[in-house]
Amino acid sequence: RTLTDAMRVKGGTGGGAKSSAPPLPTPYMKWERERCAKIAEDKLKKVKASVDNKPPPRFKHMVVNAKKAQLEEDRLVEIEHQNRKLLQQLSKISERKGVEGVEELSPKKPLRRGEAPGARGKSLNLLNRQRELDRIERENAAILRRIQEQNNKDSEFSVAKMEREWKEVQEHRRMCRQWIG
Repeated sequence: RTLTDAMRVKGGTGGGAKSSAPPLPTPYMKWERERCAKIAEDKLKKVKASVDNKPPPRFKHMVVNAKKAQLEEDRLVEIEHQNRKLLQQLSKISERKGVEGVEELSPKKPLRRGEAPGARGKSLNLLNRQRELDRIERENAAILRRIQEQNNKDSEFSVAKMEREWKEVQEHRRMCRQWIG
C-alpha cells in the first residue's frame, strides 16, 4: 500500500489539502438528524417544573371566615336597631298636634306615610322661581308659534317636480345606453 491509499482509508483527501465544500448529506445523515430532533422534542415534553407554582392548600377553617360573617351579622343587627328607632321617632313626630307653645287654629291630623307637613311660610326663592317659569313659558310659546307658521307655509319641495326630474334622468340614461358612438 502506498501513502495515499492509507490516507484514503482514514478518510483523507490524499494530498494533505482539506476540501472547502462540506460533504453532501446522505439519507442516513438526514435520518439521524430527524431522529435526534425527535428525541429532543420528546425530552422537552417530559420535562416537569422544578418550582411548585400551585396555590397553597385551603383548609376548611380558613375557607369559611367565621369572624367576617359575625362582624357582618352584627353590623346588620345594628342597622335594624337604628332603623326601628328612627321609625319610632318619625311616628311620634307625625302624631303630634303641633309645636309646643304654639296654638294651631285648625286641628292637625297625623301625617300618613309619604306625606310631607304643610308649608307654613312662603319660600324665599318664590319670586325667582316664578320669573324663571314665566321665561320658560314665553320661550315655549315662541317655539310653538314658529312651528305653526312653518306648518302654514307651502313646502319648498314639490313632489311632482321631483318625479318629473327623475323621469328625465331615467330617459337620459336609457338614451345613453342605446347610443353607440
